[in-house]
Amino acid sequence: MKSSIEKTATSNKRSQALKRILEKQNGVDAADDKSLLPTIRTIQEDLIASAAQTVEPIGNTKVILFNTEENHQDADGGVNMTQSLPQSIELFYSLIKKELAKAATGLGIDEAELKAWVDLQIDVPAKTILTLLRIMQNLHLDPLLEEISLAQYEDGQWHVFITIEGCAKLLNHHPQFNGLVFHQANTLIEGVPEWIECSIYRKDREVPTTVREYYIEVRGENAIWQKMPRRILRHRALQQCVRLAMT
Repeated sequence: MKSSIEKTATSNKRSQALKRILEKQNGVDAADDKSLLPTIRTIQEDLIASAAQTVEPIGNTKVILFNTEENHQDADGGVNMTQSLPQSIELFYSLIKKELAKAATGLGIDEAELKAWVDLQIDVPAKTILTLLRIMQNLHLDPLLEEISLAQYEDGQWHVFITIEGCAKLLNHHPQFNGLVFHQANTLIEGVPEWIECSIYRKDREVPTTVREYYIEVRGENAIWQKMPRRILRHRALQQCVRLAMT
């Protein structure tokens, strides 16, 4: 059982994660934009309202909040949005709502907090959200603690990925985990090892699971790759190895 102090610390960490998302969606630093401070301060008090009022669609992106109970009528008192959707789509969003509730219960997360986080993923397809919610339940990973997240690849497709925090949780909580080892190439590319590989040992397997990631194949153009390429290459090897050995 978690103590009240641990629960408070966890809740605060989740709230900070939501705050960072809100700041990112608005494209500003909350410290520099005083107009954001009321929203940031009250996020715990009214999470869903804060998310719905703060986030605006980007370009032609259509935002559909995962809430089918409320009646959303148009200016002329029209039909509920979900009633105008094809039955299969309505059923799909109903399934997301159920999975969201199950995920929140299984992880001990406040359902309103998790829903607020989901509603902020305005560009992510509903199918990917459903996949995320199911993986969260299967692996017991919390997106508000940044243990699991979403990423958009160059082809425009969205994917669920387990963060380094999530990998550490899976390893340290798995009863069969028996250690891991990293190796790296002696040859360098731009001062970075040509490859780094990770080997994960399990008590119930005779040989380790080993994954090798090559720098030229996985390197990115963002700032983190420029600042610490060796660490990120090691992270990529660890993430892929955990995916094969522990999930």
